[in-house]
Amino acid sequence: MDIFIIQIAIFFLPGLIWARLDSRYAMKEKPSQTELIVRALMYGLTTYAIVYLIYKSTNHNFSVLKFENADGTAILTDDFIDEILCSIPIAFVLAVLWIYSANRKWLTRMLQMIGATKRYGDEDVWDFTFNSSQAAVEYVHVRDWEKNVVYAGWVNTFSETGQLRELVLRDVVIYYEDNVFEAPLIYIARDPKDMHIEFPYKNRSTHDG
Repeated sequence: MDIFIIQIAIFFLPGLIWARLDSRYAMKEKPSQTELIVRALMYGLTTYAIVYLIYKSTNHNFSVLKFENADGTAILTDDFIDEILCSIPIAFVLAVLWIYSANRKWLTRMLQMIGATKRYGDEDVWDFTFNSSQAAVEYVHVRDWEKNVVYAGWVNTFSETGQLRELVLRDVVIYYEDNVFEAPLIYIARDPKDMHIEFPYKNRSTHDG
């Protein structure tokens, strides 16, 4: 492989780390190869911009990648290698913050707060609801009308596949006809059209008060 290509790959390593984490934990659909490269480029440039600001604030010299020697053997100087090594953990931290903000829908919530939109975004209400930090959506009743069963518990984890909506509830009370059972954890998988969930948190607070 050409030495120039190898050096460019090393240069974009922070952006690639961020893009990989984003595609794994924030994006619902796997990005195409082109989209992944574009995201790696944007994330990489963002990371180096943050590194530049850190260097400037601490009075350190920031090396600029120069392509004058692109036909030679080395465009990455020792100083720039140090900056790459510094940028890798920063890219990881930025990726974690990005994933957190994406899953919590900070931008969507801000736009809703100022009245710019009422849409939830590209995701459906399922994702938006269970990614919310509100206590009202943490305790649920999953009702199975066909089997006459109600699962009452706290949402531990959730996921959505192409065919199923999945929930893992903890500290579950199961109501089946006139019987009551308890379970520390229970896994529930339903067709999206057959998932009925109630959020009785406020009613419980009112009764308790």
